[in-house]
Amino acid sequence: MSEIVIDGKTFKGDLKNGAESNALGFAWRPGMPKQKIRVNNCTIDAGHVAEGLKLSYCHDVIVKNCTIIGGHEDCVDIVRGGYMLFENCRFVSNNTKHHFTIKCQASNITIKDCVFVNDFKTLIDGAFVDLGNWSDYDVVDLPKTKEIYIVDYKFENVSWYTKIISRRLYAENPITRGDGFVLKIPRLLVWLFWKLRRFQVS
Repeated sequence: MSEIVIDGKTFKGDLKNGAESNALGFAWRPGMPKQKIRVNNCTIDAGHVAEGLKLSYCHDVIVKNCTIIGGHEDCVDIVRGGYMLFENCRFVSNNTKHHFTIKCQASNITIKDCVFVNDFKTLIDGAFVDLGNWSDYDVVDLPKTKEIYIVDYKFENVSWYTKIISRRLYAENPITRGDGFVLKIPRLLVWLFWKLRRFQVS
């Protein structure tokens, strides 16, 4: 298995790549060689694009001592994959929808000793870590997002009424340890939302 190691670099999103792009992204698909990803001491700034860091179907990822600044969507966007560790990082909202989005059967992801900076964009549709939201892959039944650990985190420049550390949709309850609370969307509402989205894309 190959290993990608990035240390002490700065990445900035570029609108030339499209408004829905990211500052730094990795993707894996079946049939491709497997690879470890190690990102240390980096600044990843989405700028005017959607996301700071994008991880699509990646496994064995460690991100440490990084500052990740969100765009209009996320600081970090994880779709599928798992076995990831984020440690001693700062996730900074820049009028960002969520600091983290983790969805589409992603599993075994730990966010440890990290700081969530600034409120997310809107209280009605936001959270610091959004779990199990709709993805393009959910047109068929998939396993839930699960085994998510958000522990020993801190808030900085965050309003007391926005301390939704996680919003749970199509996911198992995360394990959390800190000052925030988990907003558990009722299963019936999630089921109805899935029915609506599948109808819209059919």
